[in-house]
Amino acid sequence: MLIEAVLLTGGASRRMGEDKASLMVDGVPVAERLIGELPSATVLGRSPVSGASFMEDSEQFAGPLACLRRFVPKAELVFVLSCDVVLFRLAVVSAFGSVLGDFDAVMPVLEEFEQPLCGLYRATAFEVLRENRDLVRVRDWTALLRVKRLDAPDLEAMRISPLWVRSANTPEDFQRLLSARS
Repeated sequence: MLIEAVLLTGGASRRMGEDKASLMVDGVPVAERLIGELPSATVLGRSPVSGASFMEDSEQFAGPLACLRRFVPKAELVFVLSCDVVLFRLAVVSAFGSVLGDFDAVMPVLEEFEQPLCGLYRATAFEVLRENRDLVRVRDWTALLRVKRLDAPDLEAMRISPLWVRSANTPEDFQRLLSARS
């Protein structure tokens, strides 16, 4: 089963206070690190990342749905990843694929918060997005899909660390994630 990936790098980073894609993890900008984990990814954002194809975010700061709506999948499955999932590992993609079954998407749920920008989606989910132009929030889109949700015990049973799918929205979140991996 072919899986392609998109890396979202166009966010405003208001809560972080600086561009999340440029944050450094082990001396490497997050966006470059994530492209290393997803070598055939397409970057959807403001600027290209070395080693990846690129689709410019034509509506800067309009939110991830605006850019995802323009993306047309070539593969049956698409892994969607936001650049704020700074400790992501490639093993997540195949683990999510192994439990997709008849669902439209698979995403983690950590501490009761869905993480839809670290999820595996069927290409048909993007058709749903394009057909519903009035959707503004990602959770409005995912509410229209059949989603398999994986909590921390589910992830751990699959040998996936919850740290690999957790987003960092503030400098404190970022520092906690970097400290927790040690």
